[in-house]
Amino acid sequence: MSLTYDELEEHLCKIFTGKEFVYIGDEVFTLVFPSNAVKQQSVIVYKTAYTSAVDGGMLPAEDLEELIDRRQLISAEELLKLKKLKGQLEAQEILLGKTTRIKAKQDRVKNIINRLKHDISEIQFKKQSKMMLSANTKAEEDRSFYICSKCVFKEDNTLLWTTYEDALKENDLSLRDAILLAFLRFNSGTSTSIIREIARSSIWRIRYVSSVKTSDPLFGVPAADYTIDQLNLSYWSNFYQNIYEMMPEDRPSEMVIDDDDALDAYMKAYYEERTREDATRRSKAKNPGKLQAFDSEEVIVTGSNPLYEDIEYDTPREARKLKDRVDLKKRTKRG
Repeated sequence: MSLTYDELEEHLCKIFTGKEFVYIGDEVFTLVFPSNAVKQQSVIVYKTAYTSAVDGGMLPAEDLEELIDRRQLISAEELLKLKKLKGQLEAQEILLGKTTRIKAKQDRVKNIINRLKHDISEIQFKKQSKMMLSANTKAEEDRSFYICSKCVFKEDNTLLWTTYEDALKENDLSLRDAILLAFLRFNSGTSTSIIREIARSSIWRIRYVSSVKTSDPLFGVPAADYTIDQLNLSYWSNFYQNIYEMMPEDRPSEMVIDDDDALDAYMKAYYEERTREDATRRSKAKNPGKLQAFDSEEVIVTGSNPLYEDIEYDTPREARKLKDRVDLKKRTKRG
Protein backbone atom coordinates (compact mmCIF):
# COMPACT_ATOMS: atom_id res chain seq x y z
CA MET A 1 0.00 0.00 0.00
CA SER A 2 1.26 3.45 -0.91
CA LEU A 3 -0.80 6.55 -0.14
CA THR A 4 -0.74 9.58 -2.41
CA TYR A 5 0.01 13.04 -1.09
CA ASP A 6 -3.70 13.96 -1.13
CA GLU A 7 -4.65 10.76 0.70
CA LEU A 8 -2.03 11.41 3.36
CA GLU A 9 -3.33 14.94 3.87
CA GLU A 10 -6.92 13.66 4.05
CA HIS A 11 -6.03 11.20 6.80
CA LEU A 12 -4.02 13.85 8.65
CA CYS A 13 -6.93 16.29 8.57
CA LYS A 14 -9.15 13.63 10.13
CA ILE A 15 -6.53 12.89 12.79
CA PHE A 16 -5.94 16.59 13.58
CA THR A 17 -9.64 17.46 13.89
CA GLY A 18 -10.83 14.17 15.41
CA LYS A 19 -13.84 14.33 13.09
CA GLU A 20 -15.24 12.59 10.05
CA PHE A 21 -18.06 13.68 7.73
CA VAL A 22 -20.30 10.96 6.33
CA TYR A 23 -23.23 10.87 3.93
CA ILE A 24 -26.15 8.72 5.05
CA GLY A 25 -29.08 9.00 2.70
CA ASP A 26 -29.30 12.63 1.65
CA GLU A 27 -27.90 14.04 4.87
CA VAL A 28 -24.41 14.83 6.09
CA PHE A 29 -23.50 13.87 9.62
CA THR A 30 -20.40 14.75 11.64
CA LEU A 31 -18.82 12.02 13.72
CA VAL A 32 -16.53 13.01 16.58
CA PHE A 33 -14.45 10.97 18.98
CA PRO A 34 -15.97 10.71 22.48
CA SER A 35 -14.68 12.94 25.25
CA ASN A 36 -13.33 11.51 28.48
CA ALA A 37 -16.55 12.55 30.21
CA VAL A 38 -18.67 10.59 27.72
CA LYS A 39 -16.44 7.55 28.15
CA GLN A 40 -16.82 7.81 31.91
CA GLN A 41 -20.61 8.09 31.67
CA SER A 42 -20.74 5.10 29.35
CA VAL A 43 -19.36 2.91 32.15
CA ILE A 44 -22.63 3.39 34.06
CA VAL A 45 -24.58 2.32 30.96
CA TYR A 46 -22.39 -0.77 30.66
CA LYS A 47 -22.85 -1.81 34.30
CA THR A 48 -26.60 -1.28 34.14
CA ALA A 49 -26.94 -3.25 30.90
CA TYR A 50 -24.71 -6.05 32.24
CA THR A 51 -26.78 -6.48 35.40
CA SER A 52 -29.99 -6.47 33.37
CA ALA A 53 -28.61 -9.08 30.95
CA VAL A 54 -27.51 -11.42 33.76
CA ASP A 55 -30.87 -11.03 35.49
CA GLY A 56 -32.49 -11.91 32.17
CA GLY A 57 -30.62 -15.22 31.99
CA MET A 58 -27.55 -14.40 29.91
CA LEU A 59 -24.24 -15.85 31.13
CA PRO A 60 -21.22 -13.72 32.04
CA ALA A 61 -18.28 -14.17 29.67
CA GLU A 62 -16.23 -16.27 32.09
CA ASP A 63 -19.14 -18.66 32.78
CA LEU A 64 -19.95 -18.96 29.09
CA GLU A 65 -16.31 -19.69 28.27
CA GLU A 66 -16.23 -22.41 30.92
CA LEU A 67 -19.39 -23.95 29.48
CA ILE A 68 -17.95 -23.89 25.95
CA ASP A 69 -14.75 -25.58 27.15
CA ARG A 70 -16.71 -28.18 29.10
CA ARG A 71 -18.76 -29.08 26.03
CA GLN A 72 -15.54 -29.28 23.98
CA LEU A 73 -16.68 -27.05 21.16
CA ILE A 74 -13.06 -27.19 20.06
CA SER A 75 -11.96 -30.83 20.07
CA ALA A 76 -8.74 -32.13 21.62
CA GLU A 77 -7.37 -32.74 18.12
CA GLU A 78 -8.07 -29.14 17.15
CA LEU A 79 -6.41 -27.89 20.34
CA LEU A 80 -3.29 -29.87 19.47
CA LYS A 81 -3.40 -28.54 15.93
CA LEU A 82 -3.83 -25.01 17.27
CA LYS A 83 -0.77 -25.38 19.49
CA LYS A 84 1.24 -26.75 16.55
CA LEU A 85 0.12 -23.92 14.26
CA LYS A 86 1.11 -21.29 16.84
CA GLY A 87 4.55 -22.90 17.14
CA GLN A 88 4.96 -22.87 13.36
CA LEU A 89 3.83 -19.24 13.23
CA GLU A 90 6.41 -18.23 15.80
CA ALA A 91 9.13 -20.07 13.87
CA GLN A 92 8.17 -18.39 10.58
CA GLU A 93 8.15 -14.95 12.22
CA ILE A 94 11.70 -15.61 13.49
CA LEU A 95 12.69 -16.72 9.99
CA LEU A 96 11.21 -13.55 8.51
CA GLY A 97 13.50 -11.52 10.76
CA LYS A 98 16.51 -13.32 9.29
CA THR A 99 15.56 -12.84 5.62
CA THR A 100 15.38 -9.06 5.53
CA ARG A 101 17.87 -8.75 2.66
CA ILE A 102 16.11 -10.92 0.07
CA LYS A 103 12.62 -9.77 -0.90
CA ALA A 104 11.68 -13.00 -2.71
CA LYS A 105 12.30 -15.02 0.44
CA GLN A 106 10.41 -12.43 2.50
CA ASP A 107 7.34 -12.76 0.28
CA ARG A 108 7.41 -16.54 0.52
CA VAL A 109 7.69 -16.47 4.33
CA LYS A 110 4.95 -13.84 4.63
CA ASN A 111 2.60 -15.99 2.54
CA ILE A 112 3.22 -18.89 4.91
CA ILE A 113 2.60 -16.59 7.92
CA ASN A 114 -0.71 -15.37 6.45
CA ARG A 115 -1.83 -18.95 5.81
CA LEU A 116 -0.95 -19.98 9.38
CA LYS A 117 -2.82 -16.99 10.82
CA HIS A 118 -5.86 -17.90 8.72
CA ASP A 119 -5.80 -21.51 9.93
CA ILE A 120 -5.47 -20.36 13.55
CA SER A 121 -8.36 -17.91 13.26
CA GLU A 122 -10.60 -20.58 11.74
CA ILE A 123 -10.20 -22.78 14.81
CA GLN A 124 -10.51 -19.90 17.28
CA PHE A 125 -13.63 -18.52 15.57
CA LYS A 126 -15.66 -21.50 16.79
CA LYS A 127 -15.24 -20.26 20.33
CA GLN A 128 -15.27 -16.54 19.61
CA SER A 129 -18.60 -16.70 17.76
CA LYS A 130 -20.28 -18.30 20.78
CA MET A 131 -18.78 -15.71 23.12
CA MET A 132 -20.90 -13.10 21.35
CA LEU A 133 -23.86 -14.48 23.34
CA SER A 134 -22.45 -13.39 26.71
CA ALA A 135 -23.90 -10.70 28.97
CA ASN A 136 -20.65 -8.76 28.51
CA THR A 137 -21.24 -8.48 24.76
CA LYS A 138 -24.81 -7.24 25.28
CA ALA A 139 -23.59 -4.63 27.76
CA GLU A 140 -20.83 -3.53 25.36
CA GLU A 141 -23.40 -3.07 22.57
CA ASP A 142 -25.49 -0.77 24.78
CA ARG A 143 -22.39 1.13 25.84
CA SER A 144 -21.32 1.63 22.20
CA PHE A 145 -24.74 2.95 21.21
CA TYR A 146 -24.73 5.35 24.15
CA ILE A 147 -21.37 6.77 23.04
CA CYS A 148 -22.65 6.98 19.46
CA SER A 149 -25.70 8.98 20.59
CA LYS A 150 -23.36 11.59 22.12
CA CYS A 151 -20.99 11.85 19.15
CA VAL A 152 -23.16 12.27 16.03
CA PHE A 153 -24.05 15.80 14.93
CA LYS A 154 -26.23 17.28 12.20
CA GLU A 155 -25.09 19.93 9.71
CA ASP A 156 -26.11 22.72 12.10
CA ASN A 157 -23.71 21.27 14.72
CA THR A 158 -26.50 20.10 17.01
CA LEU A 159 -26.75 16.55 18.29
CA LEU A 160 -28.75 14.17 16.11
CA TRP A 161 -30.40 12.84 19.26
CA THR A 162 -30.82 15.32 22.09
CA THR A 163 -30.74 12.59 24.73
CA TYR A 164 -29.86 8.91 24.93
CA GLU A 165 -33.54 8.14 25.46
CA ASP A 166 -34.33 9.89 22.16
CA ALA A 167 -31.78 7.67 20.44
CA LEU A 168 -33.40 4.55 21.90
CA LYS A 169 -36.77 5.74 20.61
CA GLU A 170 -35.52 6.32 17.04
CA ASN A 171 -38.23 4.96 14.70
CA ASP A 172 -36.08 4.87 11.56
CA LEU A 173 -34.20 1.68 12.37
CA SER A 174 -32.34 1.66 9.05
CA LEU A 175 -31.00 5.17 9.76
CA ARG A 176 -30.10 4.19 13.32
CA ASP A 177 -28.23 1.06 12.19
CA ALA A 178 -26.41 2.91 9.40
CA ILE A 179 -25.26 5.67 11.76
CA LEU A 180 -24.18 3.18 14.43
CA LEU A 181 -22.19 1.16 11.87
CA ALA A 182 -20.49 4.29 10.52
CA PHE A 183 -19.66 5.47 14.04
CA LEU A 184 -18.26 2.10 15.15
CA ARG A 185 -16.01 2.04 12.10
CA PHE A 186 -14.89 5.61 12.80
CA ASN A 187 -14.43 5.10 16.56
CA SER A 188 -12.24 2.03 16.05
CA GLY A 189 -9.66 4.39 14.55
CA THR A 190 -7.60 4.46 11.38
CA SER A 191 -5.99 1.13 10.54
CA THR A 192 -2.52 0.64 11.97
CA SER A 193 -1.05 -0.01 8.52
CA ILE A 194 -2.18 3.46 7.37
CA ILE A 195 -1.01 5.09 10.61
CA ARG A 196 2.42 3.53 10.15
CA GLU A 197 2.68 4.77 6.57
CA ILE A 198 1.75 8.26 7.74
CA ALA A 199 4.31 8.06 10.57
CA ARG A 200 7.20 7.41 8.17
CA SER A 201 6.04 9.84 5.47
CA SER A 202 8.09 13.00 4.93
CA ILE A 203 5.10 15.38 5.20
CA TRP A 204 4.36 14.09 8.69
CA ARG A 205 7.93 13.56 9.94
CA ILE A 206 8.73 17.23 9.30
CA ARG A 207 5.86 18.19 11.59
CA TYR A 208 6.72 15.57 14.18
CA VAL A 209 10.43 16.45 14.42
CA SER A 210 9.64 20.18 14.53
CA SER A 211 7.14 19.58 17.34
CA VAL A 212 9.68 17.57 19.34
CA LYS A 213 12.46 20.13 18.90
CA THR A 214 10.30 23.20 19.64
CA SER A 215 8.14 21.56 22.36
CA ASP A 216 5.08 22.65 20.40
CA PRO A 217 1.94 20.56 21.14
CA LEU A 218 1.79 17.88 18.46
CA PHE A 219 -1.96 18.12 17.82
CA GLY A 220 -2.69 21.40 19.56
CA VAL A 221 -4.39 19.67 22.50
CA PRO A 222 -3.18 18.21 25.82
CA ALA A 223 -2.02 14.59 25.68
CA ALA A 224 -4.88 13.66 28.04
CA ASP A 225 -7.33 14.60 25.28
CA TYR A 226 -5.66 12.64 22.47
CA THR A 227 -7.98 10.56 20.32
CA ILE A 228 -7.18 6.94 19.52
CA ASP A 229 -5.72 8.03 16.15
CA GLN A 230 -3.55 10.71 17.76
CA LEU A 231 -2.24 8.25 20.35
CA ASN A 232 -1.54 5.68 17.67
CA LEU A 233 0.27 8.16 15.42
CA SER A 234 2.32 9.45 18.36
CA TYR A 235 3.44 5.93 19.25
CA TRP A 236 4.47 4.96 15.72
CA SER A 237 6.14 8.32 15.10
CA ASN A 238 8.39 7.71 18.10
CA PHE A 239 8.95 4.11 16.96
CA TYR A 240 10.19 5.14 13.51
CA GLN A 241 12.20 8.07 14.86
CA ASN A 242 14.14 5.65 17.07
CA ILE A 243 14.83 3.47 14.02
CA TYR A 244 16.08 6.40 11.93
CA GLU A 245 18.43 7.31 14.80
CA MET A 246 19.97 3.83 15.01
CA MET A 247 23.62 3.34 14.13
CA PRO A 248 24.10 2.71 10.38
CA GLU A 249 25.34 -0.85 10.97
CA ASP A 250 22.22 -1.67 13.01
CA ARG A 251 19.57 0.25 11.10
CA PRO A 252 17.46 -1.83 8.67
CA SER A 253 17.34 -0.90 5.00
CA GLU A 254 14.66 1.41 3.59
CA MET A 255 13.05 -1.62 1.91
CA VAL A 256 12.63 -3.28 5.31
CA ILE A 257 11.45 -0.06 7.00
CA ASP A 258 8.69 0.31 4.40
CA ASP A 259 7.50 -3.28 4.99
CA ASP A 260 5.58 -3.53 8.29
CA ASP A 261 5.87 -7.31 8.69
CA ALA A 262 9.55 -7.43 7.74
CA LEU A 263 10.38 -4.50 10.03
CA ASP A 264 8.56 -6.04 12.99
CA ALA A 265 10.43 -9.31 12.48
CA TYR A 266 13.75 -7.47 12.09
CA MET A 267 13.27 -5.42 15.26
CA LYS A 268 12.14 -8.45 17.26
CA ALA A 269 15.30 -10.33 16.25
CA TYR A 270 17.41 -7.21 16.93
CA TYR A 271 16.07 -6.71 20.47
CA GLU A 272 16.38 -10.42 21.26
CA GLU A 273 20.03 -10.28 20.21
CA ARG A 274 20.58 -7.18 22.33
CA THR A 275 18.95 -8.92 25.29
CA ARG A 276 21.26 -11.92 24.90
CA GLU A 277 24.31 -9.64 24.68
CA ASP A 278 23.25 -7.75 27.81
CA ALA A 279 22.71 -11.02 29.66
CA THR A 280 26.18 -12.20 28.63
CA ARG A 281 27.80 -8.98 29.83
CA ARG A 282 25.97 -9.17 33.16
CA SER A 283 27.05 -12.80 33.55
CA LYS A 284 30.70 -11.91 32.91
CA ALA A 285 30.47 -9.04 35.38
CA LYS A 286 29.20 -11.38 38.09
CA ASN A 287 31.65 -14.21 37.28
CA PRO A 288 34.84 -12.62 35.92
CA GLY A 289 37.02 -15.73 36.52
CA LYS A 290 40.69 -15.33 35.65
CA LEU A 291 41.60 -11.78 34.70
CA GLN A 292 43.30 -11.20 31.39
CA ALA A 293 45.90 -8.46 31.11
CA PHE A 294 44.89 -5.69 28.73
CA ASP A 295 41.14 -6.52 28.88
CA SER A 296 40.82 -2.78 29.44
CA GLU A 297 42.57 -0.07 27.51
CA GLU A 298 45.11 0.45 30.31
CA VAL A 299 46.02 -2.05 33.03
CA ILE A 300 48.71 -1.38 35.60
CA VAL A 301 49.01 -3.95 38.40
CA THR A 302 52.12 -3.96 40.60
CA GLY A 303 53.44 -6.96 42.48
CA SER A 304 51.92 -5.70 45.73
CA ASN A 305 48.40 -5.72 44.27
CA PRO A 306 46.22 -8.65 45.46
CA LEU A 307 45.24 -9.31 41.85
CA TYR A 308 48.84 -9.70 40.73
CA GLU A 309 48.83 -13.49 41.06
CA ASP A 310 45.46 -13.90 39.30
CA ILE A 311 46.41 -12.14 36.08
CA GLU A 312 47.40 -14.30 33.14
CA TYR A 313 50.10 -12.49 31.19
CA ASP A 314 50.58 -13.05 27.49
CA THR A 315 54.15 -14.01 26.58
CA PRO A 316 55.53 -11.53 24.01
CA ARG A 317 56.29 -13.11 20.64
CA GLU A 318 59.99 -12.09 20.75
CA ALA A 319 60.42 -13.60 24.23
CA ARG A 320 58.76 -16.83 23.08
CA LYS A 321 61.17 -17.10 20.13
CA LEU A 322 64.17 -16.48 22.41
CA LYS A 323 62.99 -19.09 24.92
CA ASP A 324 62.41 -21.64 22.15
CA ARG A 325 65.95 -20.98 20.82
CA VAL A 326 67.49 -21.49 24.29
CA ASP A 327 65.50 -24.69 24.82
CA LEU A 328 66.67 -25.98 21.44
CA LYS A 329 70.36 -25.35 22.31
CA LYS A 330 69.96 -27.14 25.65
CA ARG A 331 68.39 -30.18 23.98
CA THR A 332 71.19 -30.18 21.34
CA LYS A 333 73.94 -30.12 23.99
CA ARG A 334 72.28 -32.95 25.91
CA GLY A 335 72.18 -34.95 22.70
